[in-house]
Amino acid sequence: VVTSLAVMALATIAFYARRYGSGTLAARVALALILGGAVGNLIDRATLGFVVDFVDVHWRGWHFWAFNVADAAITVGAILLILDMLGAGRDVPQAV
Repeated sequence: VVTSLAVMALATIAFYARRYGSGTLAARVALALILGGAVGNLIDRATLGFVVDFVDVHWRGWHFWAFNVADAAITVGAILLILDMLGAGRDVPQAV
């Protein structure tokens, strides 16, 4: 069930990327990161039955949750896509 949902989400993201993602370089990079991360997690899930999280961060008494490179790519891509949609970096007035 989870693999089927992941495949449907991947197809939806690919459709969105093909239709709307060609506007800016940031959008293209963001969608590539999201798709790449989703494919990486899907490969793990299809071959192993689960996703391997191998980055486990500890700092002093604080423990961040475990993740993998694919998760990081999806997160960075999503943040970049949101910033691009909000227009970050566009139409910034130039000092004269």
